[in-house]
Amino acid sequence: MNRFLDFLLTQRFFVFLITAILIITGLVSWNRLPIDAFPDVTNVQVMILTKVPGLTSLDVEQRVTFPIEQHMGGLPQVKQVRSVSKSEISQVVVIFEDDTNIYFARQLVFERLAEARESLPPGSSPEMTPISTGLGEVFQYTLDSDELSPTELRTLQDWVVAPQLRTIPGVTEINSFGGFVKQYHVIVNPSALEKYELPLRSVIEKLEENNANAGGSFIVKDWQQTFIRSLGLLTSIEDIGNVVLKDNEGVPVLVKDVAEITTGAQTRQGGVTRDDKGEVVAGMVIMLQGANSKNVVEDVKEKVPHIQKALPKNVKLNPFYDRTSLIQACIKTVVDAIGEGGICVIFVLFLFLAELRTAAVVLFSIPMTFLVSFIIMDLSGMSSNLMSLGGLAFSVGMVVDATIVVTENARRHLALAKPDETRMAIVSRSVQEVVRPVSFSIFIVSLILIPLFTLQGMEGKMFIPLAQTMLIALLVSLGIALFIAPALSESLLPRGKEYEFPFVSWFHRLYGRTLNICLKYQWTTITLSLLLLIGTASLALGLGTDFMPELDEGAIAINSVRLPNASLAGSVKVADEIGRMLKVVPEIETVVGKTGRAEISEDPMGPEQTDFVIMLKSRRDFPQGRSKAEVTEHIRQVLNQVPGLRHSFSQPIALRVNELISGIKSDVAVKVFGDDLDLLAKYAGEVAAILATTPGAYDTKSAQLSGMRQLDIQIDRAAAARYGLNAGDVNELIETAVGGKVATTIIEGQRRFDLQVRYPENMRKNQDDIMNLRIRTPGDNLIPLRQIASIKAVEVPIEVKRENGIRSLVVETNVRNRDLGSFIADLQERLEPLEAKLPTGYFLSLGGQFENQQRAMKRLGLVVPVVLLFILILLVMALGKLRDALLVITILPFALVGGIIALWLWEMTFSVSAAIAFIVLLGVAVQDGVLLISFMRQLLDEGKELPVAIRQACALRYRAIMMTTLTSFIGHVPMLLSTGSGADIQKPLALVVNGGLVSSTLLTLYVVPVVFGLLERRYARSDEQDVKEKAAADK
Repeated sequence: MNRFLDFLLTQRFFVFLITAILIITGLVSWNRLPIDAFPDVTNVQVMILTKVPGLTSLDVEQRVTFPIEQHMGGLPQVKQVRSVSKSEISQVVVIFEDDTNIYFARQLVFERLAEARESLPPGSSPEMTPISTGLGEVFQYTLDSDELSPTELRTLQDWVVAPQLRTIPGVTEINSFGGFVKQYHVIVNPSALEKYELPLRSVIEKLEENNANAGGSFIVKDWQQTFIRSLGLLTSIEDIGNVVLKDNEGVPVLVKDVAEITTGAQTRQGGVTRDDKGEVVAGMVIMLQGANSKNVVEDVKEKVPHIQKALPKNVKLNPFYDRTSLIQACIKTVVDAIGEGGICVIFVLFLFLAELRTAAVVLFSIPMTFLVSFIIMDLSGMSSNLMSLGGLAFSVGMVVDATIVVTENARRHLALAKPDETRMAIVSRSVQEVVRPVSFSIFIVSLILIPLFTLQGMEGKMFIPLAQTMLIALLVSLGIALFIAPALSESLLPRGKEYEFPFVSWFHRLYGRTLNICLKYQWTTITLSLLLLIGTASLALGLGTDFMPELDEGAIAINSVRLPNASLAGSVKVADEIGRMLKVVPEIETVVGKTGRAEISEDPMGPEQTDFVIMLKSRRDFPQGRSKAEVTEHIRQVLNQVPGLRHSFSQPIALRVNELISGIKSDVAVKVFGDDLDLLAKYAGEVAAILATTPGAYDTKSAQLSGMRQLDIQIDRAAAARYGLNAGDVNELIETAVGGKVATTIIEGQRRFDLQVRYPENMRKNQDDIMNLRIRTPGDNLIPLRQIASIKAVEVPIEVKRENGIRSLVVETNVRNRDLGSFIADLQERLEPLEAKLPTGYFLSLGGQFENQQRAMKRLGLVVPVVLLFILILLVMALGKLRDALLVITILPFALVGGIIALWLWEMTFSVSAAIAFIVLLGVAVQDGVLLISFMRQLLDEGKELPVAIRQACALRYRAIMMTTLTSFIGHVPMLLSTGSGADIQKPLALVVNGGLVSSTLLTLYVVPVVFGLLERRYARSDEQDVKEKAAADK
């Protein structure tokens, strides 16, 4: 190391050249880094959607969902398989281990789906949803027009807007929602069919047969060949009407003779409203997993003006959700914290160093550390987001610690050096003196971050980027302190006497006097410290626990639920009225209500549910200066004016992420598992009653199971057999005449529209109409359906949920005005009597954020002690004596005192964020302890008396310790005071560390010298006794 330092000091030009190259490369890397608002916490999952027209929820579960689940069983690296079966749609989600490659997972599922298709009903086609995540919806818009109909707007969305947006790199899907999908309808007149003795089936068959082109190969004439094509595609309503169904005694019977041909709309399950505009057509840009959201959104916004030119003049593409605003807000929060923290650090450095050149050397390490960190982040494929950049902001005061120690020691040696000694020799000797403790202290702080890398699930994806950037920044700062700072110090630092501002000198002298008091009353000092530790421990036991502070997205999402039999038209009208009512709230920018589900939907909601996306104005534009919580309460009061609805409040990204990860849209869920749906509903009702009465529960709701009205047609097989009919004949009639059956596809240029065959609405609008439908027997007789079947109204489940092959019913709630830990403990106690009486095969399971919190705390509880053992080994290597290492480890609990008091004073809970801050705090306390103890040991080894060594070490290291502490403390203050997006998750980190810095610094400056002195005297007496005993034995 000595030779290498000498080389760096003699080849300063080379060092400065490398530094310049790193600066330029760092700036380039910063511009290359992918940018997003938050880390993507979605698990690795493959979602399978299967549309099965006409089947009810129970039929979908038994005939579609169950076979698919069975075929997914046994796949490698699968953690969970869950499903939802609703009328006409099945959703199966296969969740893999976090380290599974998404394309490998999709390949496995694709192979099993090929096998599963053989077990599914005819007409069902399971498909995997696009490769996206909970952060996939990056841009949303509506098509607005006062003149065009919803059908015309939807056609423009599907065939003009969406195809152009799909071409953008990083876009995996455009999800269209709302409006009406155009269809051609052939409304068959049953009387006309009877007149011409035609079966309904023949209409479908003839339309399908007569909608195709045919090739006739080619003919050759001379040296040329000409291809031949027969044009038979249907292109218009006139073409459809002229399709021949049969020849009736030389007179052709055409489709138009037995049916009315019109343009209509596909049966839909969803609609969208916006503000006071009524129903609109919406589009959602879905980003490919792993793509750069900032670049994708910028490309989309760049494409929008070109798309607008292709639209009619009376149609406007009107965005309402743009991820870049959230990205910019989050990045601004962190960048502001870094910038403001850097300014605060400069101020502290100048106060203590009192010399611009010395402060400049230390200051240079901040931007240099971050620029080199950007290079490493770029090379390792990391993105810049709230957490990764938050790691840099969190370490803004820590990355100067090593440079402070190196530079401050070099400046002290230059001030005390002999005139004939060269600057290079002085700086080299000063660096060699601190290289060991500085290196070990940084390595120890880095080692303390290892537990964060063991976090799993959502908390791992959230906090590992923070740990990665902190680790990178700390190691880079060590390299800069040892390789660049010496060259800068040799070139810039003066040789004269060190200067201190008078007030700094006064504090320095005050510390000396108070230290003497503590050294004089050693046991009093230790007793007071122990009492403070015991008192703080009692405070810690009273702290509540939570998973993670809520990330403010600047928007509100509300899930509203009506009765299960709510129609789409009625639900859309209610959503529109709610949008009008909410527009009176002055802080609201726009309100979009999404009722039911889109054609491609990862959330298979029915028409009884509406998700409202409420975009808020900028905080600066809040007219009444209210907080977001106050605005939310105002919205809740407005919604309470609408009867018959249940509301659950969240945020757009949080709602989507929670739904994708766990299938739950609230903070806490109690899942009731069992087989019988009636029993599940009974026990779920009891759980809901318990949950609703638990203090802190808000927006409690149970999954709706019953209340869905259905008409069941029961076929009398014996009666049908007397007429030569089978159940399939009846099913065909119901499927086509009542439900409508797609016969073929009409191609209009590049656009394609289904052609549906159906009976008129007035012949299928009620039970009597359906039972009066006439069915043709094999003998060409027509009989009413009521002669071979009966009909009755029944109540069926609106949906059936399953998890790992077992049926479940979910009761959800949000937790407000109470910590999550105590709420769960209270809830578990209240649920015990119910669990005790559940029959065999039925059980309860808690889910939601509680699972994440438990997993994170359990993992940290296992890993942190192991890491502390490794730290002890490093401390022995750094300090050279086991007792010195044990002293540092023993006093670590005292360093936590300030963090716990800070949480108590600010009325914050003990969350995963706070736990991580305490872990980092341990590293800071170790760092200061190593710096002081190693110097005291060095002075003792040089022959100084113990009292002299303790006082001299404390006096000489006081400035370095105070500078490292205050730079870290004041560097975190902007994070603590920040109010921007994402600030809430950083506040516990800054609060705990700053509170802990106060207690750990007092501990290092006062308690460590006292305990060190007591231990040294004890060991000295022990050594002296050993010498006497040995001398006596020799005599």
